[in-house]
Amino acid sequence: MRFLQGCRLILLIVVLPGFMVSCVGSKPVAYFKGGLDTMQLQNVQIPDQLIQKGDILSIVIYSDNVEATAIFNQAAGGSAVASPQGMKGNTPTAAGAANGYLVDNNGNIRLHSIGLLQVEGFTRQQLEELITQKLIQLGVLTNPYCIIRFNNFKIIVLGEVANPGVFTIPTEKASVLEALGMAGDITMYGRKDLVMLIRENQGKRTYANLDLTDPLIFSSPNFYLRQNDVLVVQADKRKMTASDQQTLQYATLAFTAISTIALLINLFK
Repeated sequence: MRFLQGCRLILLIVVLPGFMVSCVGSKPVAYFKGGLDTMQLQNVQIPDQLIQKGDILSIVIYSDNVEATAIFNQAAGGSAVASPQGMKGNTPTAAGAANGYLVDNNGNIRLHSIGLLQVEGFTRQQLEELITQKLIQLGVLTNPYCIIRFNNFKIIVLGEVANPGVFTIPTEKASVLEALGMAGDITMYGRKDLVMLIRENQGKRTYANLDLTDPLIFSSPNFYLRQNDVLVVQADKRKMTASDQQTLQYATLAFTAISTIALLINLFK
């Protein structure tokens, strides 16, 4: 009889601590609960990126006059900065692509022969059209046009993700899902229904909470990220802090010790 009681106590000692640990775990929540309205999503417009202060723009000018065009694509003087290290997927195709024009604190860049241009708030296409018009007005190039790229398009992902950090995007369109994918996805303790987006636009900082369990996130204006956006994945309240984990370890050890002593006393009565 005592042997059976001892077996029960041993089983309790082994199973109960594991049960205590499992109770504090957080069950992962699925993305996009419910059905998707694919017809509605087909009509979603992807917004163009807007040029901001601090952006580094690659501006490459082309025309039928090769030698004359080379003057415009030479080093950009005081406005030029080296392309940021760590950038992947962009191979310079012309002299202007290897450098960039820094948008200053007033939202301006300075181009050879054109001078100062206010570019903040422009899309790439709008700025390409403006520069092309300026080149035509100069009259030194035949059939001029230009191609503009962002050299430092980056986003920041923090909080409950596997690999938080700063990520440079080789393209100029990245969704929330792509950003989370680069950061290794949300951990089991992260809240998919509470992802904070911090965005700066023309000197103003805005905050928005994204619910990735809602299929309507695909039609949200915040689904596609902008330059320097910050994503912060909030932690589930059930996640244990370091002190909570230490307390649980101490409690488990104490319970095991007391149970072992009680077992030994019971067996050797």
